Amino acid sequence: MIKMTTKKLIRIDLTLFIVILLLEIFFSLGASTSSYIIQFAYNQLAKNILIGFLFFIVSSIFLSFISTLLSSFATYLFSKQTQKYIHYIRDKIVKHYYYNNNSKVAEMENELNSNLQLLNKNYANQLLNIIQSIFLLITSISTLFLMNWSLTLLACILALTTLYIPRFTRKKSSLATKQISNKNSKYLLAIEDWFNGLEELRKYAAFDKLNLVMQKTSRQLENAFVKKQKIISIADFLNGCTNSFSQIAITFLAAILFFNHQVTFGVVVAAGNFSTSILSSLLTITTAMTRMQSVQEINKQIIELQQFNRPSKKPNNEIYSISTHNLSISFKNGETLYYPNLEIKKGEKILLCGDSGVGKSTLFKLILHQIKPTSGQVIFKDKYNRKLEPNYAQIGYIPQAGHLFPVSISDNITMFNASLNSLVKKFVERTRLKKDILNMSNGVETKVDLDKSNFSGGQKQKIILARNEIRNFPIMLADEATSAIDSTNTYHILKNLVSSNQTVIVIAHNLDPITENLFDRKIHLKYER
Repeated sequence: MIKMTTKKLIRIDLTLFIVILLLEIFFSLGASTSSYIIQFAYNQLAKNILIGFLFFIVSSIFLSFISTLLSSFATYLFSKQTQKYIHYIRDKIVKHYYYNNNSKVAEMENELNSNLQLLNKNYANQLLNIIQSIFLLITSISTLFLMNWSLTLLACILALTTLYIPRFTRKKSSLATKQISNKNSKYLLAIEDWFNGLEELRKYAAFDKLNLVMQKTSRQLENAFVKKQKIISIADFLNGCTNSFSQIAITFLAAILFFNHQVTFGVVVAAGNFSTSILSSLLTITTAMTRMQSVQEINKQIIELQQFNRPSKKPNNEIYSISTHNLSISFKNGETLYYPNLEIKKGEKILLCGDSGVGKSTLFKLILHQIKPTSGQVIFKDKYNRKLEPNYAQIGYIPQAGHLFPVSISDNITMFNASLNSLVKKFVERTRLKKDILNMSNGVETKVDLDKSNFSGGQKQKIILARNEIRNFPIMLADEATSAIDSTNTYHILKNLVSSNQTVIVIAHNLDPITENLFDRKIHLKYER
């Protein structure tokens, strides 16, 4: 099981992490030594020795500068370490979405971008803060012990108290962060659902409705952020109060020791610096722990998203018939579609028609097992009339709105399978795309520009037809595959399609009689009650 954990973050590049640890150790040693030297500077000042004072001050500043430089370099290296790990997790999530067809694009964007950014900010980055602060805490308390043991004892007591404070806000912070993720997902879904139809909204001057929907989802997201910030502010207030009290307590104890002649004046000043360093480290640790806990629920989501099962390879048993038996499907709006018992045999060319909404496209999705029926079943049989579990990879499917990718026409047809490159020309001609390509300077290497839409609807359909035909699927399902292509080209495209030995089922309307006669038979779906 893979999630964002300290162990896996370290192991993604162990050598680099060891270098980061060494840099942080040298940083903490340098910072503590810098504070320790301060006592000698002020002891020299108390004795009116200016040269000695300046020497120790300059030495302290130099060590502080070097320490800061080492810390900055460690932070840079840790960002590289983190991004390697984020890349690893993102790769797993992409595979999950590839093998599990159950999410909308906006949900994917939320998980692949927003939630991973939250984990990066509130988990990985906080881990570095904790590591740095722990080293600084250890060296500071150890150095304080060299001055006086009672100062160290008080610092340890205050440290334990400070570390306990985050328990009061940890659970609420976790729930608030999860709420932000949920509201962000809904906001992205609203953008996808409404902005995909932006042209229609403009056409009917429906800005007010768009604005109302976006304001509502935006306000919910804003409120989630405000609630999270409120919890963080409370936590910071509690930590700040504890920090201030602890700093005063350590400085006050050092002053008492000074008046009792147990420590020098320089120790009082240095103790103040160390108390600041110790309490700042503790505040950083508690804040970091709170933020790491706040993404616990998101981390659980990431775990689930990294689970995926590659579909097992099914035997390529040849399908000799597809039939439906008492098939129906019900929708959330209360509508139910009922299908007659059908049987389509191998090699048949079927024209599937019927009124809009009768369930033609839905039948294709039922055949492809993209959706499950409410009752009945789709049955596949082999040449011995035995039921078989189909290999759906054998079934070609051209949906009403096929998708092109921002690559060349050739790559869109072969879908990146180089072994098919030699066949591109043939299927460009079969789908009547050749004439369109002749007008393009780069021919089949012309790149699809999704932003500028440099292809017409008919050209897109021809490319998608070629993509499916080049694979020579034993079964081909085409849903309004030529709806944007003129009747002459439609006739020739369908003629080429039905001239193969494939089983072909085409959904189409308004075909002329000559084109309809290309098919073996027509199945006319009606509303069944």
